[in-house]
Amino acid sequence: MGMVKQNKADKKAILSHTTKKCPECLTQLTLDAEECFSCKKKVGEVNKHGVAKRPINWSSNIVCILSWILFVIYLWWAFF
Repeated sequence: MGMVKQNKADKKAILSHTTKKCPECLTQLTLDAEECFSCKKKVGEVNKHGVAKRPINWSSNIVCILSWILFVIYLWWAFF
C-alpha cells in the first residue's frame, strides 16, 4: 500500500511543475521543450524534482557493446 501512495504522490508532484530544468546546465525550460535553448542538449520528461530526464543515447550504447565484443574476440584470437 505504501508504494501505491508514493506513486500517486510522485505523479502529483510531476503534474504540479510548470517548468523543468535542463539536466546539463540547469536552465529553466517550458514543459513542452524538447531541446535546451542554452546548451542545445535534448531533454525528456520532467521528474518529481523538476529536472528533465536525459534521453537514452542508443547509438553510444551500441558502439560500446560492439567495442567490448570486438575486444573479447581479439583477446580470444591473440591468447587462445
